[in-house]
Amino acid sequence: MRWAWAKFVALLGAGVAAVCAAGTAQGPAFVQAYLQRLGGHIDEASRTLGEFTGGTAGRLVADTATRERLIAEFAQRVDELSLARTEITDAHPLMQPVALALHADPEILAATWQAFTPAMPLDTPSLIYAGTGLAIGWMVWELVQWPFRARVRHRRDTRLMAGR
Repeated sequence: MRWAWAKFVALLGAGVAAVCAAGTAQGPAFVQAYLQRLGGHIDEASRTLGEFTGGTAGRLVADTATRERLIAEFAQRVDELSLARTEITDAHPLMQPVALALHADPEILAATWQAFTPAMPLDTPSLIYAGTGLAIGWMVWELVQWPFRARVRHRRDTRLMAGR
């Protein structure tokens, strides 16, 4: 019976480690999905800025102060989004998920999360993240088991000592 229990516990540990590995391997894929969505926002904000600076939208806003304020707002938005994209894309591939966490726009991040479909990434950074997740999963599993193992060990030692 102990053998079956030990195998069951090992299987649970492997499951926890596999879930962590699969989850962390999605980091680079999520970064790419975010960058695609971010690029679309940059393109749209740039197009709108162009419309206000020399297109029909600029002619529709008769008040010069309002038009200038709108131009300044869109220019700032384009600059912020472009800077975020540069920070993320210039980061080392293994650090891009960290750069994303530091520079992400919350609205774009939420929309990316809602539309994200997990991928089967096989590039080097994803495989490194998967290996790291596997190791973290095993560590978490060992930490979760530790109090239970200590109790079992204590009971066994108590029985052994009583038998002497």
